[in-house]
Parts: sequence; C-alpha cells; structure tokens
Amino acid sequence: MSRGRGKQNRLAKLSISCMVCLLVILMSTQIVRLYQKNQELIEKENTFEQKKLEEEARSKELEALEKTINSREYIEQEAHRYGLFYDDEIIYREKK
Repeated sequence: MSRGRGKQNRLAKLSISCMVCLLVILMSTQIVRLYQKNQELIEKENTFEQKKLEEEARSKELEALEKTINSREYIEQEAHRYGLFYDDEIIYREKK
C-alpha cells in the first residue's frame, strides 16, 4: 500500500510542478505582451504630444494672423492690390 501512495504522491507532485511551470510560462508571455504594448502606447503618446505642440504653435500663428487681417492697414493693402483706393488718395505710377 505504501508503494502505491508513493507513486501517487510523485505523480501529484509532478503534475503540480507541470501546472506551476505552465502558469509561469503563460504569465511570462503576458508580461512580455503588456510590456510591448506599453512601449507602443508610450511612442503614440510622444507623437501625440509632439502634434499637440505643433498645433498650439500653429494656433498662435493663426491668432497673430487674425489680428493682422483685422487691422486697417492690412485691409487697405489688400484693397490696393485689387485697384481700390480712397476718393481723395493720389496715386503715382512709374513709367516703364
């Protein structure tokens, strides 16, 4: 009887050891996958941060352009490009 129990104990220990090894392998692969996904997300975050900074700079440029466009000097300059002048404005043109 004791021999049969000894074989059962060894078999039980072996099967438990195999299950623990399998669990360790599965957990290791999951850890590696999560690490890789984390690295990808960090890269995406960096690119989005860079795009955000670029868009903020562009926004500032557009705000400055908007202030310029709404100024009287800019409106007059654009009107002169299209041949529009004030009634009392004197225009000198060079002879070519």
